Amino acid sequence: MQIICLIKFVPDTDQYEYDYQRDKINREKSRMILNPDDRNALAWALAYKKKHPNTRVEVLTMGPTKQTEELKNIIRVGADKAVLISDSQFAGSDSLATSLVLARYLQSQTFDLILTGTHTLDGGTGHIGPQVAELLGINQFSNIRSVEEVNREFSVVEAAQDGGSIRLKLQNPCLLGMTSQMNLRLGFVRYESIDKNVDSQFSLVTNETLGLAKNEIGRNGSPTKVRQNVIAKRQKVTQKKIKVDDEGIDDVINYLKEKAYL
Repeated sequence: MQIICLIKFVPDTDQYEYDYQRDKINREKSRMILNPDDRNALAWALAYKKKHPNTRVEVLTMGPTKQTEELKNIIRVGADKAVLISDSQFAGSDSLATSLVLARYLQSQTFDLILTGTHTLDGGTGHIGPQVAELLGINQFSNIRSVEEVNREFSVVEAAQDGGSIRLKLQNPCLLGMTSQMNLRLGFVRYESIDKNVDSQFSLVTNETLGLAKNEIGRNGSPTKVRQNVIAKRQKVTQKKIKVDDEGIDDVINYLKEKAYL
């Protein structure tokens, strides 16, 4: 099984710096983390690889070269390969231009499954997965909460839909957009692997390799023009203590139904 995980490093919503004059997040001074939905996609892929050793997991991201070490750490955690697509010509790319870049690379690769997050903390449009799948001409579905079965022929998944959930069977190759509701744990780099040389498993790809026209990428290739960014702040939720009795059990069941877990 060949799995490629599309991931993105995003500003930590608890530790970021916003440049109000330029109306954008200062990514140089903000703490960057692996996007939660993407983290679950990667965690699932690595867990599957542990159960099925013949599986090959590749990680792909588009961003600045400073993300090189984070990608190498993902290899040290268990991925077989990490690819960073980085080029100054890609600066300012919207979701469509970004999807074109990612799809151009993926068109030259062999895969059975592409995994990514449904949304990102720094945007949340949910466009990348569906657009990449459309450009590749493969099946796609987002808001995946669990994966029941996967093989070279098909994938069986459960996805959130209209306040409830649906069960789907998709022909592979396909692209699945995972969610943080999966609550999967991504391991850390073990002490003995901290200084492991993984250079042979890391690749840097530029537009010299991809060969995209200048009017397809960056600001020139981005039809979306952002008028204003709105900072979404987390709301603190008041904790409620539940007693271990019939009333408390009913409260928990009602809560799980409200959140579509049941």
